[in-house]
Amino acid sequence: MKILHTLIISTVIVVLASCAKTEKKTDVISTSEKMKKSLVNLRISVGGYEQFQPWKQRAVAQQSGYGCAVGPYLILTTADNIANATIVQVRRYENNEWISAVVKSIDYEYDLCLLELDPNTAGQPLVPLQFTEQYSQGQEHSIYWLSGAGHLTEARGILDRAQCESNPVSYTDNLYYILTNPSRPTDQAEVVCCQDKPVGIVGFSDDTDLGVIPAEMINRFLKESQEPVYKGFGVPGFRISALLDPTIRKHLNMPEDMKHGVYVSKVHTLGTGSKELKSGDVILSIENNTINPYGRYLHPQYDRIDLDYLISQKKPGDTLDFLVFRDGMQITVNVEVMNFEIKRMLVPYYEYGKQPSYLVTGGYVFQKLTRNYFSLWGDNWSGKVPPHLYQYYSNQAFNPTDERQDIVILSYVLPAPINQGYQDLGRLVVSTWNGMKIRSFEDILKARQLNPDDPFEVIEFELNAPKVVIPRQNMVQYDAQIGQIYGITSLKNI
Repeated sequence: MKILHTLIISTVIVVLASCAKTEKKTDVISTSEKMKKSLVNLRISVGGYEQFQPWKQRAVAQQSGYGCAVGPYLILTTADNIANATIVQVRRYENNEWISAVVKSIDYEYDLCLLELDPNTAGQPLVPLQFTEQYSQGQEHSIYWLSGAGHLTEARGILDRAQCESNPVSYTDNLYYILTNPSRPTDQAEVVCCQDKPVGIVGFSDDTDLGVIPAEMINRFLKESQEPVYKGFGVPGFRISALLDPTIRKHLNMPEDMKHGVYVSKVHTLGTGSKELKSGDVILSIENNTINPYGRYLHPQYDRIDLDYLISQKKPGDTLDFLVFRDGMQITVNVEVMNFEIKRMLVPYYEYGKQPSYLVTGGYVFQKLTRNYFSLWGDNWSGKVPPHLYQYYSNQAFNPTDERQDIVILSYVLPAPINQGYQDLGRLVVSTWNGMKIRSFEDILKARQLNPDDPFEVIEFELNAPKVVIPRQNMVQYDAQIGQIYGITSLKNI
């Protein structure tokens, strides 16, 4: 009897343990079941143009990505996934059919993109996710995505901190929730949940950390996307430097007991603060948030966070009160929140989906300087690019003026009889064309019409480089021959 009694008790324990395991497994499946009706896999055809030969399109390549429903026929993904996309298709869980999608809104500065499906071809509506603005530091988070093979996949990580990090597709520093030690590799636009609530999507990842674009940014983006014209959000129009040296503070005539504030080292001509701030200002606070010497303030949830965050929450046209120390006294400056079209940059940071500007005449290849152009020097190009070109990017990119809106360069020379003696020239910044100062790439067209009776076009460059003299006679025939020899179907894109 004793043996039988022991056996019965053991059996009950095993059954109860099995039930507990089953119940736990059911909970996990339940969370996954909700995701099955909301997650999608993306098939993206990516094109673009070569930088060295900007008249040539690159071969179209296919890449995969992830997304989630935020409306019955609306898909949220990252802008990085869609950069240079020519065709975007969506596949749902347990459905092998690919559905065409189009871009409804895209914000490279927020790294978010909203895709739209045609209800007539998309079939049953998807189940939208509602993103909860929740920051649960120290808690385990789950990450979900629909794999290329159509499987719902899950990973886990611990929310360690919130901080501003470099945006992978633009010049901005954005707020990310940092999850550490993910249980498996992750990728962009996978959905991150805490206690079954979506709280963000993956923005970047590496072997040890992943950065989550939080719900507050997603919800702002989705709300703005409902407007007739998407205007985006504020971006800084100035640079700051840490203000730790007491000697510098004394030089600025700051009181000895004033230990906070960050130094404005440069004010751009684009972005928030470009009209109101001055180089040499010390930003003491923004909207009553005290700024420390590193340019951070104490956020009620996120602890110390960069001041960029205060600007990126606001829409263009909003205002922020800056308390600054200027000329020996504190003043309040009412700053208008601003952003700008990327093409207005002196050296544009990106040109996704656009053909580079160029002109080929007499075998001389002229191009507009962009950050993409530096990719000709491969990875880690910052130490390889000619210094006179790099300084325009590093020091002047955000500072176009009425006198200088583009940097026009002679990229290189295609050898031809008409340009003998000049074929080693390249990487030169154009100063004047036929005596006209070149302010923008479009100015070339105007300059070429000047001095029509002169038998030569004369182009001068910066740094006392040799000028180029191009004979006008028979130029049309020469250009046609050069285009045929080098496979240039169009000699310009301006």
